[in-house]
Amino acid sequence: MLLKPSSVSILVEQIESLHTAAGEVVILLFAEQDTPDIPALIEALNARKIHFFGGIFPALIYGNQRIEAGCILKKFKYLLPPFCVSGITSAYFSGLPSVDDTEHLKNGTAIILLDGLANNLYHFLETLNVLLGESCSFIGGGAGSISLQQSPCIFSSEGFLVDAAVVCVIDQQVSLGIRQGWERLAGPFVATKTAGNAILQLNWRNAFDVYKDIVEKDSGITLEQHNFGGIAQGYPFGILREKEDDIVRDPLTIGTNGSIVCIGEVPPNTVLYILKGRPEALLQATQKAISESSEKDGIPFEAKGTFVVDCITRTTFLNEQFAEELNIIRNGVVINSDEQEPYGILSLGEIASYGEGLLELFNKTIVIGAFH
Repeated sequence: MLLKPSSVSILVEQIESLHTAAGEVVILLFAEQDTPDIPALIEALNARKIHFFGGIFPALIYGNQRIEAGCILKKFKYLLPPFCVSGITSAYFSGLPSVDDTEHLKNGTAIILLDGLANNLYHFLETLNVLLGESCSFIGGGAGSISLQQSPCIFSSEGFLVDAAVVCVIDQQVSLGIRQGWERLAGPFVATKTAGNAILQLNWRNAFDVYKDIVEKDSGITLEQHNFGGIAQGYPFGILREKEDDIVRDPLTIGTNGSIVCIGEVPPNTVLYILKGRPEALLQATQKAISESSEKDGIPFEAKGTFVVDCITRTTFLNEQFAEELNIIRNGVVINSDEQEPYGILSLGEIASYGEGLLELFNKTIVIGAFH
């Protein structure tokens, strides 16, 4: 269900109309423009004993439309109710549940919404993978503002939080399509010195000096602090993954002493490539992702619903051709009811099971999850 900007009272009325029963949860996905009073909404839903969780994102996807203001509501049965983990930047975050028996989760999907501007996401996702990784699939994304200013963006019955994540295992299986479409321009390089999400050295040289030489030669544009974001969106980094697409890291700014600050961590001694984008290649990747998501064990199926997690900076790079990406997705699914309309988020980082099933954080990537 898609709702245009509404008051808390109208939102609560619409959520009550879903008639949630015991063992059911409502997911609320908000676009950041015209967001209602989230603390008041939490208080109202808690008073009605409704299970819920959600996040605020730069924009949403519904059908083949980009939604700048509004809310998507979805109801699911859950196998593990939503739990909130706070302080994910810290090595001592709290809120993880004790899950002694995961056998009942095997046919489920963990939906993860987290603060996309928090640090230490790798550590959090590794911990979550240990807790649930053998039992279910994963899909989700990073919440937050297009301004890249960190503020509360995740919510559940426990409150409206920053530096936090909320996870819920729903009672549906998912087939995933994960593609990025970026092509290798230069490398490989070894990230010989990093600090969290900042790359300080490549092959023992200042990271910005290496990056600048390659990007300027290819683009013909002098790379400086004031134009870095605009140029760099077409030249992300790729973390080498054998037999899989590279994991993209999105360079945001030039940091201190010539470092390059990315969305998402880059571990020390990671093998990197500098990538280059062509809209045609990204759209071809989207076509592959929708095809892969609509198959189970190689056999096409009709999805109950299709959840799309698409990177906000990928859409910026595609610009007007982002409309083509949305049409590719919608034309690739069977729609016999409103529940089958594709829906999702434009995120600050994409999350999904990848490769051998491990939980991974992506940038500039499209993740399509078809539920069955």
